[in-house]
Amino acid sequence: MGKNKKKQELYERQYTTPNKTVVKEVLPAVRKPKGISEYRGKITWGGLLGVFGAWKLLGTLEMIGYASPFSLIKNLVIFGGILGIGIYQFLKGKNFVNRADRYTRYMKLLEHKQYASIEELAGAVAKNAKTVIKDLEFMIEQKWFLEGRFDDRKSQFMLTDKVYENYKQMEQGRLLKEQEEQEKQRIESDPVRRELSQLLSEGNRYVKEIRRLNDEIIGEDISSQLDKIEEIVASIFEIVKRKPEKMPELRKLMQYYLPMTIKVVTSYRDFENERVPSEQLEESKVEIKETLDKVQVAFVALREKLFREDVLDVSTDLDVLEAMMSQEGLIEDEFHPVS
Repeated sequence: MGKNKKKQELYERQYTTPNKTVVKEVLPAVRKPKGISEYRGKITWGGLLGVFGAWKLLGTLEMIGYASPFSLIKNLVIFGGILGIGIYQFLKGKNFVNRADRYTRYMKLLEHKQYASIEELAGAVAKNAKTVIKDLEFMIEQKWFLEGRFDDRKSQFMLTDKVYENYKQMEQGRLLKEQEEQEKQRIESDPVRRELSQLLSEGNRYVKEIRRLNDEIIGEDISSQLDKIEEIVASIFEIVKRKPEKMPELRKLMQYYLPMTIKVVTSYRDFENERVPSEQLEESKVEIKETLDKVQVAFVALREKLFREDVLDVSTDLDVLEAMMSQEGLIEDEFHPVS
């Protein structure tokens, strides 16, 4: 008996596949409403109590003028209370039964794709969105929807945790795309940012090419050199991102240093793949390694130059700030003592 009762609490659905196969399955995240007969009883007894209380109140009102005040007050309190209880029970039962009915109509939309917009659900039950949201919150509380979730704006309702996780991933993708679009528009509207974006895109292509060549090269020593060069170039890109006015330095890097670096590394890769070794090839490989050492030193020097300019800019700003505070008498120095 207990098993049959539990089975009735589950939401079962049946559908036909494209090849005409009838499939029956249970949605474990959904339970059918329980206690509907009990709440129908509340409608019946609440209605009867309400009618009885109203009838008695009318009779009490007819006694005004010849019954004692005490009897009138006592009857008003008693039968007014009966009327109130009857109305409360009737409305409570009616509200529950109506929601159970709307639950069935909600499920006709939800059982297939397991999510729907609040607008769709409102149309299915001919109610406004506010009523639908209250319905769904009540149904979650009653555990008719064990995994029911709203989106952040309460414009969508999802039946299961899996659907909700899929929604979150899609939402993150949408937000990321929006941010990228906003950034793209910001860059397009700013010529400096647009040029910087183009330079960085080109620079990243060079870095990817260095990384690809590095993967094809066997020698660990030159591979280590290329790793360091890639790291230094990436840090230079980050500095120029923060300080677009340093783009002239980046242009030099792009127009000369990186293309030449790729050219010599490609030659090293080709020499390494030569099946017939020769003394001349080995000398060329050694020369390329020495050149890459110099390239690394040059890139480090460029990065230090950019950092040094930043430090000088900050020092200048600090000197100006200190001079202004001294002139205002806010701090003391040898020329402007605080009075």
